[in-house]
Amino acid sequence: MIPQAKRVRVFAGGFFIGCLLAAGLALYRGAVDPAESFAPLPVFEVAVDPIELPTLPFEHEEAFRTWIAPETGEIRWLVQDVNQSLWRVSLNGEEVEVVRAGELQVDGNQGIETPALRAGLEHNDFEILSFAPLTTIFVVKVNPFEPNSIEESVRLLKSRSPYIIDAAPIPYGSEKLSRLETNFN
Repeated sequence: MIPQAKRVRVFAGGFFIGCLLAAGLALYRGAVDPAESFAPLPVFEVAVDPIELPTLPFEHEEAFRTWIAPETGEIRWLVQDVNQSLWRVSLNGEEVEVVRAGELQVDGNQGIETPALRAGLEHNDFEILSFAPLTTIFVVKVNPFEPNSIEESVRLLKSRSPYIIDAAPIPYGSEKLSRLETNFN
């Protein structure tokens, strides 16, 4: 039988060592914050004059929002196709990229419980649009009306490692769109 005074000392010592470890881990995580390692995003301004869209692989309406980054010369358009889907078209030099404007694909860690992944996405204000349970791939909603919302959301999601393995915009014509048919609700 251990005397009560010794139990209190052992408990207090363990508590003190635990506090030091927790503080050290918190400082280490703060020093290795992946969100700080990203390059700054370009600043976009709304284009006053209409800028002609590049040739797109689908029928579309006229672009109803155009942004330009004066420092890089990149141009982004928000375009609606005939099926009412929103697409973000980016022109950077000669390179044209067409991605879904309001959706991202998120690859969750299959070793994490699905309710925990869902709770983490919802806690960070990501509405889950669809979910493929066998591959732990989510499609989440992002704000299509901001020029950098896709990049900002991808950075936030990638900083949630090990829960989130990867996050990326959904390109036009991607097979990823057809794989995600299961509704999560």
